[in-house]
Amino acid sequence: MAWEAVADTDQLEEGDMMVVQLGGEPICVVRLSEEEAVACHNTCTHQQQPLNEGYLQDDDTLICPAHNSRFDLHTGEPIGIPAVTAIPIYACKIEDEAIWVDFDQQTNDAPIPHKPFH
Repeated sequence: MAWEAVADTDQLEEGDMMVVQLGGEPICVVRLSEEEAVACHNTCTHQQQPLNEGYLQDDDTLICPAHNSRFDLHTGEPIGIPAVTAIPIYACKIEDEAIWVDFDQQTNDAPIPHKPFH
């Protein structure tokens, strides 16, 4: 796979999130600012809840809606408990009025979270 346009910039406003399927995995795309978007796996590593239903914080962290696990959207690292494993982060850019993600360019070494049991 290579860079793939997942949304036009006018489809995702600052602070908004959306889920796309890339490589058979759910990817959460978050628009942080006019010039920046990030892409992470959409599955919390604590109990496999969808992160796109969570809350974006001013410090570019995402809080899982189920148990308040918090993840740094630049590194994927969990901040505090209950999550202790990082989420995968993927290369993401804004270019030509589109948001692009490259699923093959994971920017950290976090394992792909397993599928929910339910």
